Amino acid sequence: MRLRRAGGAVAEFVDKRYFLVGLVAAIGLAAAFPSVGRLGGPIRPEITIAWGATCSIFLLAGLGLPTSELARAARSVRIHALIQGFNLMLMPLLTLLSCDVLAGAGMIDAVTRDGLLVANALPTTVNMCVALSRSSGGDEALAIFNAVLGNVLGVFLTPYLLLRLVGTSGTVSALATLQKLATKVLLPLMAGQLLRPLLLRRGVLTGRKKALSRTSETCLLLIVFSTFCDTFLRGFGLPPASLARVFTLVTTLHLSFLGLAWALGGLLSLSPGQRITHTLASTQKTLALGLPLLQVVFAGRPDLALLCTPLLIQHPLQLLVGSLLSPQLKRYADERSQPGGKSE
Repeated sequence: MRLRRAGGAVAEFVDKRYFLVGLVAAIGLAAAFPSVGRLGGPIRPEITIAWGATCSIFLLAGLGLPTSELARAARSVRIHALIQGFNLMLMPLLTLLSCDVLAGAGMIDAVTRDGLLVANALPTTVNMCVALSRSSGGDEALAIFNAVLGNVLGVFLTPYLLLRLVGTSGTVSALATLQKLATKVLLPLMAGQLLRPLLLRRGVLTGRKKALSRTSETCLLLIVFSTFCDTFLRGFGLPPASLARVFTLVTTLHLSFLGLAWALGGLLSLSPGQRITHTLASTQKTLALGLPLLQVVFAGRPDLALLCTPLLIQHPLQLLVGSLLSPQLKRYADERSQPGGKSE
């Protein structure tokens, strides 16, 4: 009887904190078996996760979102401008000011400064901000729209920012990036939207909201697992003391931007869902577009690996921090969705 009661308590705990428990498990498994989820490894994450998990997240989003929600999100010009302005203008500017202060005090070298500027000149993530917005109770339609918009803008704007901030120019294949966005994001999303009326009529989606959400969260956990497998295997090529210093700088900047984005959302009286999505989407930076872009823009630079280090730290860090914040953000959204809930 005690075993049954204990098992029930554990099952209830896991059910209530599924994503947080899954996050710990994913990172633990990546640390124990990093070769399983590495690029080219047994599960072929470059196919099963980079394509399978990502496409599944947007297919599930299409199945779960009413078309009216996507249409409403597309019309929210003010919040789009806020998210993209924060991500592609305010973050690079504040990073530049912070780096200049630190460099003037002799606290960072030129390569670290350039690496921080490069990482913060990139657009937001494609799948991570959408999946985290969904699990955190944010505005999922808004996250989808800005994930696509940010990466389209980033193809053209980021090289210009790198030229102005770091002094190097280059080009990236806009066509290849747009093709990836179309196949990984837009096609699965449209497929989900087209299937949604049929599945609703047949009752397939009835009572399946939790199952769809859990499946989407599981896809994100697979991305976490693969990301940390590569991180544990690859390392960063820096001495421990230097790596610790860069990690501290990246973490401080990321947490500061999260706090600023959250405060700005409250100041502008965004709805709870918009505030959550703004906080997550406007502060994240894409590794999927970032690394290929940096390899093109800074080709031939001997310190390219060191230049990429802040971005390589930022990617798993924002996954980890966003996942840890997700239960608190979901609670915030739930409290304010109840009648008589708190208002900002």
